[in-house]
Amino acid sequence: MAAGVPAGKGIRDVFYETRVLMGRDFTVRRFAEEVLGGSVDPVMLGYIEKGKRFPSEALVRRLAAIRKQDAHELLALLWRDRIVYAFGKELRRVLHAPKGVAGVEDAELAVVVSQAIAALPDDGGWIATARWREQFRAAPKRGAKKRAVSGVLAQEVESTLRERGLIEVRAGKVRRRGRHFVATDVRERQALALEFCTLFAKGLLDKLALPDADTGTYVRNHYLHLDRARLAEFQKRLDDSLRQLAEEFATDASAQTDFMNVLVTATPL
Repeated sequence: MAAGVPAGKGIRDVFYETRVLMGRDFTVRRFAEEVLGGSVDPVMLGYIEKGKRFPSEALVRRLAAIRKQDAHELLALLWRDRIVYAFGKELRRVLHAPKGVAGVEDAELAVVVSQAIAALPDDGGWIATARWREQFRAAPKRGAKKRAVSGVLAQEVESTLRERGLIEVRAGKVRRRGRHFVATDVRERQALALEFCTLFAKGLLDKLALPDADTGTYVRNHYLHLDRARLAEFQKRLDDSLRQLAEEFATDASAQTDFMNVLVTATPL
């Protein structure tokens, strides 16, 4: 198994994939009773696979043993999911979001938006719309098989990018017209915030819980005294540098590439 904590995968996905890969005959009940040794009720396992409940750490360790995988890799997924869930609960209070708004799942909207923008040529060139849709709907995950984006979510992402003027679609082709997605309503702000929280939590856990694993994560911080009058200049030069770096290294999605999401925060203390 590949090391690391994939940003697009939760602990629920690991439980589901492990059961499914063992064969169609392994129902939730049989998997709970025979493979997990009755350590979890089948109904509870169903809730875990759907993301409605979190498994215990003991159950995660048991699953890791079955998969012959380092338990800390799966525990890092569990810890990240719990952090994001707790953050999401507080975030809904801050944004006064309705209770019906989903929690961790909302982060997927922002992730797919990022994938859709990244799948377009940086130079604004045209590519076939069908090819673009195929690329962002099945973006490769590090150490995992492709997980297709649902048709409904893909349509929502495409419509949103059109409405914001970030893409142009013409005669079966599409091109990039903008680079940054700016959230406007409560759901979009919540989705972006959850995505950022997920990335930050993943980065910390990769470094703290999996220090010896090849996770591909880079975390650094810098301190400086900055003249307030030059704050805007500093931010612009930081953005220009990051954009130049991204354009230099960006390539087409394939089985040999990782979808890299760079989260940068610079804030006065």
